[in-house]
Amino acid sequence: MNKLSLLACAVLIVGCGTPATYKDPNGRELVVSLDKVNIQDFATAGSQMLQSMVSSPSFSKGAPVLQLGSITNDTADNFDTSLLLSKITVPLVNAGRVTLLDNDATANAARAASGSKADVPHAEYVLKGKILEDRSNAGSTRQSSFVFQLTLVEVKRGVAVWQEEKLVTKQGTKNAVGF
Repeated sequence: MNKLSLLACAVLIVGCGTPATYKDPNGRELVVSLDKVNIQDFATAGSQMLQSMVSSPSFSKGAPVLQLGSITNDTADNFDTSLLLSKITVPLVNAGRVTLLDNDATANAARAASGSKADVPHAEYVLKGKILEDRSNAGSTRQSSFVFQLTLVEVKRGVAVWQEEKLVTKQGTKNAVGF
């Protein structure tokens, strides 16, 4: 085979990929990666933790002022941990269950520059957490487990008033499609 034939074959092989399509984020046709936390892992852990949090006594009285603490990523993958927090805080704020304290430097500078005398509320609670992983192999089977841990701390007393831990485990011989 000459070089031109090889190049033509290579172009045909590369050009025969599957076109990108939209998928239901809650559907069963999403890519499942054993090597990293997927968006559906955040959705699963976040929704389960949200249900646990809203049923805790800390949320039985009004809309407490919540500040986001740090979420430590102790996995091999680099990702934005706000993906987990947003699965919890967005429904809480939109339902009026919490007031979220925003410590954005730009917003604080703008407020100061405007001469605003408005009282900035103090956080009653801080939400913090950690994401851990454990990987195992047995023959050709690989398993990845991701542990999502969250703690709600009452600022005034410095005590944890709610804690939750959710485990997401994926197993296979290679990355796949499915949920």
